[in-house]
Amino acid sequence: MAEESYNLSNELFEIGSLLLKHNQGELTEEEQTILDNWKNASAGNKQLFATLTNNENLQAKLNQLHEIEATKEAAKRRVMESLSMGAIVTPIKRTTHSLWKTVAAAVTITAVAGTGAWLLLKNNKHPQVAVVQPAENKLAGVMPGSYKAQLVLDDGSIIELDSAGSGKLAQQGNMQVMNRDGQLSYKPDATTEKRSLYNTLKTGRGQMYPVKLSDGSAVWLNSSSSIRFPVAFNKQERRVEITGEAYFEVTHNDRKPFKVSVNGVEVQVVGTVFNINSYNDEASMKTTLLTGSVKLTKGNEQVMIKPGEQAEVVDKTIKVNTGVNVNKEVAWKNGLFYFKNENLKAIMRQIARWYDVDVVYEGKISNDEISGKIYRNANLSEVLKLLNVLDVNYKIEGKKLIIKG
Repeated sequence: MAEESYNLSNELFEIGSLLLKHNQGELTEEEQTILDNWKNASAGNKQLFATLTNNENLQAKLNQLHEIEATKEAAKRRVMESLSMGAIVTPIKRTTHSLWKTVAAAVTITAVAGTGAWLLLKNNKHPQVAVVQPAENKLAGVMPGSYKAQLVLDDGSIIELDSAGSGKLAQQGNMQVMNRDGQLSYKPDATTEKRSLYNTLKTGRGQMYPVKLSDGSAVWLNSSSSIRFPVAFNKQERRVEITGEAYFEVTHNDRKPFKVSVNGVEVQVVGTVFNINSYNDEASMKTTLLTGSVKLTKGNEQVMIKPGEQAEVVDKTIKVNTGVNVNKEVAWKNGLFYFKNENLKAIMRQIARWYDVDVVYEGKISNDEISGKIYRNANLSEVLKLLNVLDVNYKIEGKKLIIKG
């Protein structure tokens, strides 16, 4: 029964995605049929459909949609962020010492332009629908992260970046440093520069930012991360250094390999898509490959990984994990928290980085595991509703989130 509930919860998550595509006129015939069947299944579903598709503010924002990163996925993410569209959550509880148990409740939340709407599954059987307003509490004021960062130029000067900035920011050698619609980029001009100049892009807690390097490669920085890179790559190689977490889409170039230095590990690619998670408070460094091929080198040890595999570095060893859920590993870049069989402390580390809060634990904290998805642009109050499933008490004091066992 738990598995059936898990599947049903994921179906509701997909309904949320179909509603978003419906508002943008992107549904296929098959998807339209699925959405129509869901809408006509109950009066509550019809009411929820009307709430989520007839909002004037939503429609106005969608009509202003700009594909700033030339992909529909990026454009959707921007719309969700600008509207603070809230969350779709499907928390599933299980214990670490048993198989999947019966789920007490699974919750799917979709909030559009300030109107809270819940799809509530009780006792794993019959979905019930009600439209409610989000509860007012201190957590409601804790906003999610946003597109902000600091750019440190070669001379040490600092430029504050956000999604509103636009135009030329600086001249670095023969490169113009541009910021447009929340993306940093480097464009060559006729200036001659023989020196190697380096810039560093940094994000704090509650920040993320994309940059397009001089070779066309794109990098997205997650919260509390950095990337140091030459404003123009030399003729032999393309090398950058990172901390924290970054998602890469590397421009293919057989003659000039792309290398990432992180925590004493070298990651080498030619043209590929991958994600590196190297936060110091995580147990290991993980490199997850989506397309292409990657070689990791640490000391005398080398491994190659293929798409769908993950290289995990623990101390001096590199372990290869196969059959990895790559969608989960890169969900942050696509505007989602994606939890799969993760305990509370692992989840709270992600929450702390994105909402810029300090998590403090009091009493014995359960090791029960949770699975679920939630949009990263939800207010903290919406995200922490998943804790209700675990009967966990919590409160906020300034920037301190206190979790009581």
